[in-house]
Amino acid sequence: MRHLTPLVPLALLIAACGGPAETTPVATSDFEVKLTPVVTETEWPWGLAFLPNGDLLFTEKEGGLKFVAGGAGTATPVTGLPEAYIEGQGGYLGLVLDPDFETNRMVYISYSKGDDAANAAAVIKGRLSDDSSALENVEEIFWADRRDTAYHFGSRLQFANDGTLFVSLGEGFKYMKDSQDPSITHGKIVRINSDGSIPADNPFADGEAGAPAVWSYGHRNVQGLYYDAATGTLYETEHGPKGGDELNLVTPGTNYGWPEITYGVNYDGTIITNKTEAEGMAQPLTYWVPSIAPSGLVMLTSDVYPGWKGDLFTGGMNGPAGLELTRIDMENGEVVGKQSLFDGEYPIRDVVQGPDGHLYVATKDFDGIFRVDVTEAEAE
Repeated sequence: MRHLTPLVPLALLIAACGGPAETTPVATSDFEVKLTPVVTETEWPWGLAFLPNGDLLFTEKEGGLKFVAGGAGTATPVTGLPEAYIEGQGGYLGLVLDPDFETNRMVYISYSKGDDAANAAAVIKGRLSDDSSALENVEEIFWADRRDTAYHFGSRLQFANDGTLFVSLGEGFKYMKDSQDPSITHGKIVRINSDGSIPADNPFADGEAGAPAVWSYGHRNVQGLYYDAATGTLYETEHGPKGGDELNLVTPGTNYGWPEITYGVNYDGTIITNKTEAEGMAQPLTYWVPSIAPSGLVMLTSDVYPGWKGDLFTGGMNGPAGLELTRIDMENGEVVGKQSLFDGEYPIRDVVQGPDGHLYVATKDFDGIFRVDVTEAEAE
């Protein structure tokens, strides 16, 4: 007897994975790539940063800061970090070098600080010792508004051309409505000076309509942040709920909508809002339905991979379409295609470009850190 598959209403299909599927064309490449391991012993690596000489620093969520001479091989611990609040998604997180690292050896790290009752992302800075074994003269320059939840810390860091520092902050999951309140740092990107003071040209610098540090608001959990020094453009990727992950171009004082508008739904399939757009709220450059759980973000500026220069890359950690590296094909500031690389191989937490022009990815769990290489067949 022939069994007929029942038709599923479109509304139920949409609710199963989020809102309407994004229709950006699939991008392709004329070559294949592979992952070459460079650091094999890692535990929940989170942020990557290459030193100008090719050495590598990376954070581990529970293990603190690690150093790898030459950028490949065995990692050694870097001492001097304060104790982190390690619970849920909290721990040692984002990492960035000072723009003048070659002369001052300063390193900036975001980590979760506090306890179960009151915690938030904090940012410290310290000098990497000459032998790279310790962080010296560590001082805290920022601590976000406290929450009582161990989820959604954001915590990516990026320097701008003017020396100011962007810090992404999650909304703590259960405090999603605070993302719409500029006076609270939940669900925000903030901009501070390298000493923690507030730039005078921040959109709410006077403190009247919002917290002085706030640069943009209406975010959920930004775990990808990239500043394009050539154009002065800030990009971010953020986690939606179930569906609705976003890539945004970030501008000062702009509201990105969460949770008033979203292309996602609650994890149980219930509706957060029926709106995907609203007046005064920015639309993403692209979004993902179903989710990939994007983390890490970089623009390729080298010529290592033919045709990829100027494209953005973000890791996919989870969700129905996760476990991948996503190439976001960019032309004139617009998304014209997306390509899934290493689909189904590893959950990728961070992606950066090394001094050699190659892309490097850190996997989310215990798999290690890899270099993205063109396959030998294509290289011949």
